[in-house]
Amino acid sequence: MTIENTAAEAPASRASLLPNALIGLSFLVVAIVFAASSSWYDTFLTVHILFVVMWIGGGLLLTVFGIKAERSRDPAEMSQLTKMAAFSGERIFAPSAVVVLAMGIAMVLNAHIGFGHFWTIFGLLGFASTFIIGIAVLSPRARKLDALLAEKGPQAPETLAAISEILLIARVDMAVLGLVIVDMVTKPFS
Repeated sequence: MTIENTAAEAPASRASLLPNALIGLSFLVVAIVFAASSSWYDTFLTVHILFVVMWIGGGLLLTVFGIKAERSRDPAEMSQLTKMAAFSGERIFAPSAVVVLAMGIAMVLNAHIGFGHFWTIFGLLGFASTFIIGIAVLSPRARKLDALLAEKGPQAPETLAAISEILLIARVDMAVLGLVIVDMVTKPFS
């Protein structure tokens, strides 16, 4: 990137800041007005669902792009995707997961549902497993992959193998999260 490119990008970045801030503020104001007319439970549910959509929707999109990148066998595309996934995992998915958990607990407490039902236990175990996979498996592998990309490049067999492993683990993680969603909606064995 040259100095001219950096200088040209700076005004465009600042120019989009105001519209983005206005869109975000408008969303927040209208959401607060809507929430003010509903129960605490419905407010917790709304926040819960919004953050589930950000977390799971983003993860599903990355999963689809991961399959596309693997099928194209383009090392540059695969390495770029894993960088986006690492960024998203740390800055979007992990914080969203914490909000999802907090709102889920708030709903159970607010509605006096209790944690002894199969569907709540399954949901908490599913959440715990994917959270642990994210922190203990995917995050360290993403750091290792960054080192491989820097040291050996995106076309090295070790790098491609590491990318494929991460994408496979992420697919399993998405399947578990999908089952948690089905569990939460259907409340089996209740």
